[in-house]
Amino acid sequence: MENKQRVIVTVTHQNEIEYSLEQFENDAQSIARAGGTHVMINQLEKSRWIWERDRSDPYPNWGMIFLSLFKIVVPEPLKPYLPEAYAARNYKILKDRMEIARKYGLKGALSLCEPFYLPEEAYRDHPGWRGPRCEHPRRAKNNYYSPCIDNAEVLEMYRYAMEELVREMDIEYLFIHTNDSGGGICWSNGLYPGANGPAACRHRTMADRIIGFTNALMEGARTSGKQIEIDLSSSIMKKAADPGLNAIAHSLPDNVSINRQTRSGIPLTHILDVDYEYKLAPLKNVPDMFTFAEKLEKAHQQQSRNISFILVSTDNDEYFRVIEAFNKQPTRGVQDRIAMLGKVAEDIVGAGHAGELMEAWSDFQKAQIHYEDTRIEGLVWTSVNQRWINRPFVLFPHELTEEEKGYYRPYQFQANDEAQASDLLNMQCTSFIRGSYAVGLASNALEKAMERIQCAADSIRRISERTNGELSEKLHLMADRLLLLNCFFKNAIHAMRFQDIIDSSDYDTEPEISPRWPIDADPKLLEYEALTRAEIDNTLHVIELIEGRVDQMLITAPTEELEDIFLLSPRLVDQLRKKIDIILDHQLDGKRLFVSPNK
Repeated sequence: MENKQRVIVTVTHQNEIEYSLEQFENDAQSIARAGGTHVMINQLEKSRWIWERDRSDPYPNWGMIFLSLFKIVVPEPLKPYLPEAYAARNYKILKDRMEIARKYGLKGALSLCEPFYLPEEAYRDHPGWRGPRCEHPRRAKNNYYSPCIDNAEVLEMYRYAMEELVREMDIEYLFIHTNDSGGGICWSNGLYPGANGPAACRHRTMADRIIGFTNALMEGARTSGKQIEIDLSSSIMKKAADPGLNAIAHSLPDNVSINRQTRSGIPLTHILDVDYEYKLAPLKNVPDMFTFAEKLEKAHQQQSRNISFILVSTDNDEYFRVIEAFNKQPTRGVQDRIAMLGKVAEDIVGAGHAGELMEAWSDFQKAQIHYEDTRIEGLVWTSVNQRWINRPFVLFPHELTEEEKGYYRPYQFQANDEAQASDLLNMQCTSFIRGSYAVGLASNALEKAMERIQCAADSIRRISERTNGELSEKLHLMADRLLLLNCFFKNAIHAMRFQDIIDSSDYDTEPEISPRWPIDADPKLLEYEALTRAEIDNTLHVIELIEGRVDQMLITAPTEELEDIFLLSPRLVDQLRKKIDIILDHQLDGKRLFVSPNK
């Protein structure tokens, strides 16, 4: 990456709270070998206390994922409202990581969500601090306000916190995520509730607002003798662009960008994200090598000043091996990329098996393309946020008792009523797929993906049987993870088809019970019975694959008590067995809706 001033690397351990200093040091060594200059140091325990204030509101589950400056340093005026002990733990961990990074010649980087909302008590005592509402109205039961960054007292708190943060840490780069997940900027039209904020700052231009905020952060850093670059972004997946923020890039200082734009027109940082956290999690450690090699080549060709890698941990350091190989000989086109990947495969499994491993990687990439054709944003939205994987599929979900649904209902990401919670296709109050035709298309895409996944698993299994020791064990584990991914895909097909049966059934008319003979069954009854049996069998396969090794197969909460909307329980096996029992207990509900056979 000779043409990049900064090569910033994040290694995501997928919400693994117990990210030890030893693991961090291993990552730092890999980053240094791969030519990295900066390491993201901010993977920390969630700020779960913001959800514990009102567990009936799912929205803080977004905000507690993200780090913010006042979760590391608590300025004096905020001490009555924020937990200092939590911030102190975070500060110490970051400082310890920064000391390790220095050993390998690395500087620090942080990803923050700012300006992040404060507890309501802070605004009642200090009304001038109250900035815009920043929550998603459809997904939150309460209002949340981020602090107003036009307020002099708020800016001083940010300046102070930045000064204290970098006093003992060589942090030179900030990525700031805003207008989402608990952060928001006054009067920005990219806010979920619409442009809003206090009357006191409405007259200010957006350029003055952003420059004032970033200047406060940079001044704090300069006071401690540090210079920082700031990437501020309000771009989130399919969310509409924010023209008000995008229009001010020409006004920014050289070391600040907004939504990837700078005053010079050359992006400050190109971000290469392997798209794992929301796409394939909770499945653990499966690399997409062909896609990564292509993204890496394109990233190298960008004019950006910096490049930022967002990687996921893998069993054989696959991504780092590709980066190191690319640094030695950059690729130009598909032929070069295949040759490079062939060398990496040979380095992992030997010349005799490299071709077969390449086939598996290729099949996996094809599977991901089919998966993306579903328009499902990822397993987190469905299998985890809506608990598709462990909730029972029943025709009358509103009749389930508290005991029957208590193990999954508190962790569904819906903010409104029980009818929406019962709807399998309601994803955070949004329905991406609905109707038999859409369900059919998405199911067909998943079936194609599953064919390629099975081929990849078979290839890796054959290699594992012809190798020995630790490598054989890792490959065997990888093959099983791919089979588990197919179980998740199959579960998605069943969930979509099941909800389509519910949506297209007449719940108001009782089925006719006629003594005539012979009578065929209602086709929907047969489909319902086949689907529930298939989902029971699929759930049993999941249990077979993960029992006794959940932590090797899946990203879960470290303890039962820390389960949340984004993390499945480590006791998932018990929950899956309960799911099966509830489906079986309600199996005869089909007779309440559909004509049964008499022949």
